[in-house]
Amino acid sequence: MKNKIKASKFIGIAIIVVIIVSNTPPLQYFLLERYHYQNADKSFEYTEEPGQALDYKVAEIRWTRFKAENSNNPNQILYRTFRLKPWQFWEWWQFIAHSKRFTLPYKKS
Repeated sequence: MKNKIKASKFIGIAIIVVIIVSNTPPLQYFLLERYHYQNADKSFEYTEEPGQALDYKVAEIRWTRFKAENSNNPNQILYRTFRLKPWQFWEWWQFIAHSKRFTLPYKKS
């Protein structure tokens, strides 16, 4: 019985360590998705490139500039074109730290 408890604790700790380590910046550089955004008519499109400083903040800046320069465009809603995948535990830090990206409405591209 004690061996089963020790084994369960070891497995639990190992899983937690893998989740934590996979959510650290060095590993996320290799594991992160390329997130894509667009408006309804695709007159604005943006793709985040992991590790190249083209992140969600840049997307927000470019989207704000696009709306200012194209105020007559009726497509003023930004959509994410990627599905949420909560089973990808290496993305959990992204869900927490950059939640605005995931709350955008979804539009199939």
